[in-house]
Amino acid sequence: MSKFLRALVIAVLLALPALAQAESALWISVDQAPVRVWRSAEAEVVLRLPRGTVVQPLYVQGAWTRLSEPGGQQGWVYQGHLASSPQPPALADLFDAAPKTLILAEAADTSRSSRSTVPVPVRPQGSEALWSVLDLRLSPDDLDAFLEQGGIGEFARGRQRNLGRRATFPKLHAAAPSGGEAERQVGLNLAARVVPRLAKPAFGNALQRYVNLVGLAVARFAPGNTPHFRAVVLDLPEPVSFSLPGGIVMLSTGLLAALDNEAQLACILAHETAHASLAHLWAKALHSQFFQAGGTVDQAGVHSPLFAAMLDDLLATDLTQGIDKNQEFAADLAAIEMVYGAGYDPQQMPKAVESIEQAGRIHKRQEPPLVWSALHPPAKERLARMRRLLVTLPGRDGLALGTERFRASR
Repeated sequence: MSKFLRALVIAVLLALPALAQAESALWISVDQAPVRVWRSAEAEVVLRLPRGTVVQPLYVQGAWTRLSEPGGQQGWVYQGHLASSPQPPALADLFDAAPKTLILAEAADTSRSSRSTVPVPVRPQGSEALWSVLDLRLSPDDLDAFLEQGGIGEFARGRQRNLGRRATFPKLHAAAPSGGEAERQVGLNLAARVVPRLAKPAFGNALQRYVNLVGLAVARFAPGNTPHFRAVVLDLPEPVSFSLPGGIVMLSTGLLAALDNEAQLACILAHETAHASLAHLWAKALHSQFFQAGGTVDQAGVHSPLFAAMLDDLLATDLTQGIDKNQEFAADLAAIEMVYGAGYDPQQMPKAVESIEQAGRIHKRQEPPLVWSALHPPAKERLARMRRLLVTLPGRDGLALGTERFRASR
């Protein structure tokens, strides 16, 4: 090598920022994690990796890691999408809308074409608003654009760095194994019952789309079995939110009105999504007579009295009795981890609970659904547990509030 080339190489190396030594193996911790051609959130995405993928890190630079994926392709991944311990694989596509095959107890069995014996699902009359939300098509690219607009996560403004040690969170375990498509169909049947009995979805898909994008931002970081995710905003003045098996979250316009910013909305959506990913209501379903007697979620099974009784029991838990308090505490802690991982400010979690508590005192209900505060453990105990975790989190640049976009969207 000539003296000129040697000097040029040395100059280039000296100009490069210091590269941190990478670990021996890492795991993708979010579904559809983008691998980019360069260490920038604006760089082109060359492929997306599912949660649980084992990757070989090459080196670290700033908030980015260059790695090699199992197929041998190299690229840059945001460090917030990587974990140093094995991650469970995604059991479902987080971005999937309602399935093509619906098995609904309150619908006609099937509609058959005279030219084909393939059954066509029939949806209950008057449920168009619900299905328009559940059928929303939202892609990973849509989420990237949303995060970029809000300066969230890897798109945070300015240089990103942790102001201290790495955050640690308690280990949380699912209450039951994933039920796959059966779990999802139970959730859809519950959603089909909620709307005609409780409230219609709020008018306009702009609001529904906005809330779903906030939810997807945090749902990617859910513990346990990452579910499909869809949020439905109900036109109801009281502050209410609840989770259905399979990843459907329902919340009221009254709850949105009680909140101050997008980070608080992310906290509530994360809390409800954590219930789904940790299978809290699904575990209760599995102990119902329907499943204990060997029931299956098919066209015959959903019309059995035991299936109807199970749905009634699950709705009573969601809207009247509330979930076990220890599961509520677990969902709170999971929500803090999820919003922190997504790039929202987790300190907004206790503020959201306090705001909803105050709104619940104004909007009282004597019939289901009871307001949020009546369906959760005492706020004082919840807040104490949250704050014990929050004070341990290292400071971090660029955590988002999203106040202006939230006020413009709700």
